[in-house]
Amino acid sequence: MCRKAALSAAAVLVAIVISLQFSARGQTSAKAALSGAVSSEAEGPMEGVLVGAKQLGGNISITVVSDKQGRYSFAPNELPAGQYKLSVRAVGYDLSQPGLTVEVGPQAATANLTLKKSRDLASQLSSAEWLISVPGTTEQKDELFKCILCHTAYPIVSSRYDQSGWLVTINRMRNYGPASALEKPQMLPFHQQQRPGDAEFAKYLSSINLSTTSQWAFELKTLPRPHGDATKVVVTEYDLPRPDAQPHDAVIDSQGMIWYDDFAEPILGRLDPRTGKTKEWTLPEIRPDFPSGSLDLEIDRDGNPWIGRLLQAGVARFDKNTEKITNWTLPPQYLNSKSRVPFLAFGPGDAVWFVDTWNRTMNLLDPATGHVDHYPAYPDWVIPAIDMGSGGKGPEPQGHFIYGINADSRGVGYFADMAGGNIGKMDPKTGKTSLYPTPSTNSGPRRMHFDREDKLWFAENYALKIGLFDPKTEQFREWDDPTPWDSPYDTVPDSKGFVWTGGMVTDLVTRLNPKTGEMIQYLLPTLGANIRRADVDNSTKYPSFVVGENHQAKIAIVRPLN
Repeated sequence: MCRKAALSAAAVLVAIVISLQFSARGQTSAKAALSGAVSSEAEGPMEGVLVGAKQLGGNISITVVSDKQGRYSFAPNELPAGQYKLSVRAVGYDLSQPGLTVEVGPQAATANLTLKKSRDLASQLSSAEWLISVPGTTEQKDELFKCILCHTAYPIVSSRYDQSGWLVTINRMRNYGPASALEKPQMLPFHQQQRPGDAEFAKYLSSINLSTTSQWAFELKTLPRPHGDATKVVVTEYDLPRPDAQPHDAVIDSQGMIWYDDFAEPILGRLDPRTGKTKEWTLPEIRPDFPSGSLDLEIDRDGNPWIGRLLQAGVARFDKNTEKITNWTLPPQYLNSKSRVPFLAFGPGDAVWFVDTWNRTMNLLDPATGHVDHYPAYPDWVIPAIDMGSGGKGPEPQGHFIYGINADSRGVGYFADMAGGNIGKMDPKTGKTSLYPTPSTNSGPRRMHFDREDKLWFAENYALKIGLFDPKTEQFREWDDPTPWDSPYDTVPDSKGFVWTGGMVTDLVTRLNPKTGEMIQYLLPTLGANIRRADVDNSTKYPSFVVGENHQAKIAIVRPLN
């Protein structure tokens, strides 16, 4: 189509499909609002369509959701005057005029949006929707699920590898660091061999991709759009300055600043959500030949961020007043090539718990002296004394694997035994370990937080549940996630008694009312966010959810309206 014809077609679409009407609403104000209706030929008025507005040249996007009548609106204080690009998220649909912009001024603006059926549904599916769509046994899908927790499903299902090609790829991926991306792989400093079962899994992957066909032989299935209370929300997203940033953990401090760390790079960042401005600091290197990204980020009682340095095998403290960064690492006698320190928690007094997940130990650091007390998390679990040096020989973590730790108000350490399906307790006075099996087998507990009553909330990543453990009674409660493959990663309670989590492969943020069991699930605007750490902002009328979009270089705030 020639450029003149394209412009004419766009003009017709503007006139027929999108109507922009500006009218005064009372007295002129410095603030402005935008509202309208969303519809399609297939459905008429459409509920649950995410409508985003991003000011041209800015790094902040505001998203609202259409109601049962297809109406959406931005409150007067949400959109400063300016020119905005509009976008939508509604699986199976596209905006009839992509790239549409609207001028928001002192008078209220109206933009009525028409959607059309998408010609490329596959590119809109979340990883969970691919899991729902592909054929396979429960065991096969479970294996695929574990792959796409850290990566997206689309490159897998759209690949053309046959079984032999997948066999090579599986082992190659096993020797990449956990923060690797297609554009930026990170090699581990040790080599792992092919495992039993790889050939069968490779055969399965080659049966669901495009190795023998140009189109998938199975139906592409989608999850329902948001409806009811799930539409009563405003989501604000902030683009980070580096497009390849991986904000694994995002935490809000008492001054309203959001701190984040990078899963792939030695970077600590701070975002001011009022302005969208960021500042970043480079963390000093501890181990030069190891991937330098971080995982856990926590704020201490003085407001200083602490970071779990992962394969750097240590923890770091950032002093907000001096901007000095101090590193601590595992004592040399406990350090080896497979040591990983992803998680930390604040113990008794000024002490800090940190964990070596691969070697299954809890460690208690005294920051004043640098002394570290070292406790085996599983004293009865015999680990052979095998060389773990540069050659990387050693046992895989089987039976037990720590993923996520926290401490109660007395500084007693707790950990999530992801492989064993237990909640672990570590007494800092005696070093004694107690294990409490979760009611669901193969639950896959991960990140955890205590509430004000010293009850422990945790995510059951494999069992797709939210869990609660009461240390006083040693009793558990569980709540089922209603969405298939939602994969909750972390849970955090807010000041109103609700509990929040996020799905790694669905882009869904869940708010649980433990008293009624009601779950409201809010959809993020950006596909493939890969939600990890959960945090809440209790300063808003209704507590808000704060999260890093690990795969999309964004920070998001999810603010419910009820």
